[in-house]
Amino acid sequence: MIDWPLERELERSYAAAVAARERIADFVRVTPTLGLEEGADGVARTLKLELLQRTGSFKVRGAAAALSAGERPRAVVAASTGNHGLAVVAVAAALELPCRVFVPAAAAPAKLARLRAAAGVEVVEVEGDPLLAELAAREVAEGEPRTLLVPPYNDANVVLGQATLGLELLEQLTAAPDALFVAVGGGGLISGIALAVRERWPQCRIVGCVPAASPAMAAAVAAGAVVAAPLEPTLSDATAGGIEDGAITVAICAALVDEFVLVSEEEIASAMGVALLEHSLGLEGASALALAASLRDHSGGKHVVVLGGGNVGAETLRRVLS
Repeated sequence: MIDWPLERELERSYAAAVAARERIADFVRVTPTLGLEEGADGVARTLKLELLQRTGSFKVRGAAAALSAGERPRAVVAASTGNHGLAVVAVAAALELPCRVFVPAAAAPAKLARLRAAAGVEVVEVEGDPLLAELAAREVAEGEPRTLLVPPYNDANVVLGQATLGLELLEQLTAAPDALFVAVGGGGLISGIALAVRERWPQCRIVGCVPAASPAMAAAVAAGAVVAAPLEPTLSDATAGGIEDGAITVAICAALVDEFVLVSEEEIASAMGVALLEHSLGLEGASALALAASLRDHSGGKHVVVLGGGNVGAETLRRVLS
């Protein structure tokens, strides 16, 4: 197992990500980038269209990496606000494994509906903070032999699966960007991307984007440990909720992410509208979170914005556009 944080281990992390990409090749797509016209603010933005990924988000990368490593389990369990669950269910189904997904009862209805409609999955609702669903899933996995827990972020293989997105960016861009914007919940995506690109793009500013309504990772990095943080309703439901104590992603983010920015609900809603009306992209809140942070940043140069998912319900889009 690789030890993190990895200021001295980035090359090993890069090699581990390359190995993970080989393992998950049959489960994921290489998603394209979209270059936008330079804005009036002097920023040239490139969008990484992970909303075109299988299951509609980047989460299938980590799920496939976790389920393709080690001994074949007898069953799979996961916790999710939606996207991670959809990804785990899809990979488990491909491997013909039974799957249970623990979800917060207040998760986005559109994502819950998709989960319930999936074949071969048992959906278990848990009241309260999404972290409680994670803890419930972990308890079940620990009590059942050969039942594999696939965490949404607190797992080395999951992080390395998300790192494959960073590997694609290294290949798709001809030059390093000045800034890279990534939505952050538990930190699995930004941790993986940072492990893949940090050494090769040393001058690139890696920006973690968190909703002001649920800034758990920003609070944890600032405190040096997981601490209590606000949890209010947010359009960025995929990044909402607390973080497990001892999560490996906190250390990686502290070591490799340059800054965290808090984004308001109004900014997220505005970015969803911009994406749909100006670029014909239907973004879920977490993707719009990253775009909003870039649109606010007028430092110039080249931005890469990771649009991590597009699983948004029609009612949410109608509300945002109205």
